[in-house]
Amino acid sequence: MNQTNELNISLEHHLLEVLNALPTILPDDLAVQLSAFISSPSSNTVIPYHILLKISRWSRSPAGLKALQSSSLDPQSYSMVSLLAGTRTSPEKNFPAYVATDPETERRHAANDKKAVSTVVNGVLSVAGTGFATWWASERTGLRLEWKSFCT
Repeated sequence: MNQTNELNISLEHHLLEVLNALPTILPDDLAVQLSAFISSPSSNTVIPYHILLKISRWSRSPAGLKALQSSSLDPQSYSMVSLLAGTRTSPEKNFPAYVATDPETERRHAANDKKAVSTVVNGVLSVAGTGFATWWASERTGLRLEWKSFCT
């Protein structure tokens, strides 16, 4: 199942302004699809994601670039990032409320995580400290290089 067909994007004022310039220069099938949503913005508060995706793809095509430039429109205004900026995805859907877990369980998990981190740090520092102490002691005792390497 294609998830993009189910997504809607909020039809914000700035998005509507950008889209209003397009129906006269878009290919006919895309212009008809877009006009259904921008002709009466008060009744349509969302626009399907797949229409914005088609517009973005068209704006990057050679024909789309030529049409936008001939109408003195900025092609970058029709990239997906620009079209989706300041909008909300599926604003008509009601997502379930967040259910918090037991605070005592969360506290215990945090304490266990801290203990695990301190155990790892302790192990690393112990190995490094033992290595340094062995190296330092071998320097002071006058051992030959072979024995120093063997000890460390």
